[in-house]
Amino acid sequence: MSTNDIIGGNSGSPLINRNGEVVGLAFDSNIEGISNRFIFSSEIGRTVSVHSRGITEALRKMYDGSRIADELQAR
Repeated sequence: MSTNDIIGGNSGSPLINRNGEVVGLAFDSNIEGISNRFIFSSEIGRTVSVHSRGITEALRKMYDGSRIADELQAR
């Protein structure tokens, strides 16, 4: 969870940390985030994100996607 400013259509956008590293993907927002289309408020809007380690772990253990996970991790 974060206060990143997203609106509908941003799902799958990269989540970048302060060092400029991709650490995950934006996944969804809370219902209060709908207003971000018109005015941003860090008080109520929340962005739900998925950490990149969770994505690669799911690819390896749930989806038989080790080849894709290896490619994402440049192995």
